[in-house]
Amino acid sequence: MNRERYIRHLVLSMGTRVAMIALQLLRNVLLARILGPSERGLFALLSALPDLISAVTSGGLNSAVGYQAAKERPMGLLLSQILVFGCLIAGLLTPLCVLLMREFGTELDITVQLGLLAWLLLLAVPLAVLKSGLLTLHNASGGVVAFSALRLLESLAPLLLFLGLFWMWHNAALEAALLSWLAGLSLVVLLGLIWLHRNHTVKLSWDRSSQKELLSYSAKSHPELLFRQVMLRADYLFIGAMLGSTALGHYAMASAAAELLLIVPEAVTTPLMNRLLQQDSDMQRVTPLALRLTATLMLCACLSLGLSGEWLIVVLFGAEYQPAYPALVALLPGLFGLCYVSILRLDLLGKNRPGAISLIMGFSAALNLALIVLLIPAYGIVGAAIASSIAYLAVALAMLVLYCRLSGVPLLQTLMILPSDLLPLRQMLTGRTA
Repeated sequence: MNRERYIRHLVLSMGTRVAMIALQLLRNVLLARILGPSERGLFALLSALPDLISAVTSGGLNSAVGYQAAKERPMGLLLSQILVFGCLIAGLLTPLCVLLMREFGTELDITVQLGLLAWLLLLAVPLAVLKSGLLTLHNASGGVVAFSALRLLESLAPLLLFLGLFWMWHNAALEAALLSWLAGLSLVVLLGLIWLHRNHTVKLSWDRSSQKELLSYSAKSHPELLFRQVMLRADYLFIGAMLGSTALGHYAMASAAAELLLIVPEAVTTPLMNRLLQQDSDMQRVTPLALRLTATLMLCACLSLGLSGEWLIVVLFGAEYQPAYPALVALLPGLFGLCYVSILRLDLLGKNRPGAISLIMGFSAALNLALIVLLIPAYGIVGAAIASSIAYLAVALAMLVLYCRLSGVPLLQTLMILPSDLLPLRQMLTGRTA
């Protein structure tokens, strides 16, 4: 990828993420004010469950197909693997997950509140698996334009659909939110398939040797994705079970606001994903620069949100969401750590270290669960946020140490932007050479 193309993709990626932040923020404001904390908590739980279930049923699949797509394997073969090892297996196992939840969660208020809505997961889980797989195929194969457009649609479609459905059904706001979410997923999947067919030769096929290679890589990556989802969303399950849907609504709002900051690492990694997985000769210089730039921008973003967060929550979402602010502040150190994880994870996958990533994620997930059980009874949603931040920072530190050991890059070269970076960055952005 030449410099001009990378800059073009970086600008496109950043512009897409800025638009996504605006759309997601507007949608969060509408959901918060229309649903209220209790129903907002139910919606957050239902929309988080597909990622948790798919992590159990098909975890590691995205890492495997992304790695193979970066190596320019046939798209039809990779799509077939997503449909069989992702959608089919997830679709078959989702009813079991719903039955277990309804059977063993009958004494929990949040399970009773969900009621029959839990069966929407039968459609949501396969759609979420296919959507995630398609986005990975587009991005890993260098289709940054398609990836950015689909990600923008993923934010825009549910917002517009929710406005239309709520206008027709004022008394069924939660149902309108859920239907708009499912319809948005379906639209992204449909256009993702069309775009993939337009940019690549897509003929569904099956190959035993490729299947064996994918399953081997996926098996090493499966624990990593499973542990990552546990680490990212186990707090939702524990808060819903221990504190109720209203507390979950407050925490979901804090989490959604904090996760908007992930625009920074996503904007950097989107145009770099293909190169990070391929590990071309220039990555010894590019990865540390990406880490330094991302960390510096993320630190500024976290400090800004920490200082203005309470005012923004009250103004945008209403005074009833003010209890979310302390949890938001507690989540920010962990979000700063995740800016390293998003880049280092792809670099380490490109270095064929999925097993090492899984071990790191497993340790951090266990740490997170232990801290959640310990801190939620004492500190409520703030305790859950502290537990998540500690776990995220542990992942970032472990991956950073592993990356430095494998690449030989000094730790200090990965932390913050250096004075020596300013001139090359200026030359890169202006298109000039030294």
